[in-house]
Amino acid sequence: MAAPIVLRVSAGAIAALVGLVTTSCTLTRPPLPEDAAQPQPSENTAAVAPPPPAAEPVADTQPAPSSQPDFFREAVNRAQSAVAIGQSAQSPDDWNLAASRWQQAATLMSQVPNSDPSYGKAQQKVQEYQQNLSLAQQRAKGGVSTSASPAPTPARPDGLVAQIPIIERAGGTPVVPVRLTGTEGSQQFPMLFDTGATATLITPEMAAAIGVVVVNQVTVTVADGRQVQLPIGYVDTLEVGGLVLRDMLVAIGGNVGLLGQDVYGAYGISAGSSVINLYE
Repeated sequence: MAAPIVLRVSAGAIAALVGLVTTSCTLTRPPLPEDAAQPQPSENTAAVAPPPPAAEPVADTQPAPSSQPDFFREAVNRAQSAVAIGQSAQSPDDWNLAASRWQQAATLMSQVPNSDPSYGKAQQKVQEYQQNLSLAQQRAKGGVSTSASPAPTPARPDGLVAQIPIIERAGGTPVVPVRLTGTEGSQQFPMLFDTGATATLITPEMAAAIGVVVVNQVTVTVADGRQVQLPIGYVDTLEVGGLVLRDMLVAIGGNVGLLGQDVYGAYGISAGSSVINLYE
């Protein structure tokens, strides 16, 4: 069973999240049919229950675990691994490993069936991953990686990975410019840099503007027990202050974008009056 996605939001940004006033909420993936059918495996239940109820969960179980979202997500995971390896690659062996990850990502993405809602995006990703595979293979053969990868390092003093300008503050919470790219193009949006938000959320208007492909829904459970459904989808890239994340999963809802810890949680944070610095 997939681990729950948790979206915790500080009090300063709560009103932005689908109008729910609370100090935290939990994004929980919809239960798979096999979860709903837990009583079924019991031998006693199978002996007593009439055949019709026993047959329904079996029928429901077949479509849910379909490989449609699995191939896509597995491919994205391999691609993210390839990106991480490439960012620190300093030898042919490093680039060969990155190339192997790109090959795996392209192969998995090519297996997304045409019945999957992400099929069109998957076809684009196959070409993108194959291009990255070719580049990694060239760097592995030519030794260009050794001179290319250290180049950005001197430009970032003392492990600095991003400098994020603060354009305003909303209730004391910094608002920063974030560039999102989707199937319909790239656009910059103001988003709250709220350290209480563990997951990134964009508004429906932002998602429509860049063409986010919705791949699933999650149930948002707030502190008072109420639940709402929010779609989730991938953005091709998210860029903030020079930090670039690819194929990132975001929730869609509310009327204000929230930049979550899934973007900056791995870094040290130094915040001033006009800029936020992220350090390794």
